[in-house]
Amino acid sequence: MIRGADITIAQLRALLAVEEAQSYTRAAERLGVSQSGVSHAMQSLEQRVGGALMVKTPQGVEPTALGELVLASARKIMGELQVLSHQVSHHHHETDTTLKIAAIPSALHGWLASVLSVFSSRYPEAMGLVLEGVEEEIKEWVESGVVDVGITTDTTRLNLGYWREHFDWQLIRQDEIVAVLPSSHSLSQHASVSVSALAEHPLVMSSGGCEALIQQIFANSLEASEGAVQVDFWVRDTRTLLQMVANGVGVSLVPTLALVNKLNADLVTRPLSPRGVRQLIAFWPKKKPLGPVGRQLLQACRA
Repeated sequence: MIRGADITIAQLRALLAVEEAQSYTRAAERLGVSQSGVSHAMQSLEQRVGGALMVKTPQGVEPTALGELVLASARKIMGELQVLSHQVSHHHHETDTTLKIAAIPSALHGWLASVLSVFSSRYPEAMGLVLEGVEEEIKEWVESGVVDVGITTDTTRLNLGYWREHFDWQLIRQDEIVAVLPSSHSLSQHASVSVSALAEHPLVMSSGGCEALIQQIFANSLEASEGAVQVDFWVRDTRTLLQMVANGVGVSLVPTLALVNKLNADLVTRPLSPRGVRQLIAFWPKKKPLGPVGRQLLQACRA
């Protein structure tokens, strides 16, 4: 039975040092303490366990039967402490730098903010800066080193050679592009809406991101004879765009993430036919690969 106060790490360390050195004096030298300090630790430990742990012999000191028992547990405990120390050191090494990121508004407010909140609670010192911007702004910030990672719509195929030369990137999420219509609009009665049908109505286009992708959706869907789609209104703020659609000014194509907590009873969304999807990527400079914090953030985003 263990008596009195709890056994301490210092007592177990003294026991292991005495057993290994076969001498209280050499044990004290190894631990960098006085011989009386080792003797006091051993005496206190023996009081806790209720018996002698080491006995003197002509060859030095040897453990008693009780000492062997305590030594076996002491080795396990000290081994676990070494493992813990290594894991803690590894954790701090992986999160000893801060990460600066930039994201397009729809990704940041529609999804990424909650990911960053959880990530920051796990790694309180990891996030150094979070900026919001449109695709071209974010590309410039990443390329110039203002931020370490950009999160944006995948437009790499529009200039693939340039992207391959300057950046590395990973797909982290898909997001559906949907038609946004006034609830009273004739197209709202359909389960899905074709791009060619939308092109017959005034188009309100967001200039805060995704316009290149939406233009590409129209280009892929419309016949060559119909030419490029006409954009009737350009609006940067999503709430303003939705208000214009609700008031019957026109129709729009908007990523689903941009609509989070923004729709009202005057608006409906319908999937496109064929379905429209955008890819969200995280990208970083080829000359500056992601560090441990960045890799952990990507893992959190994909999860």
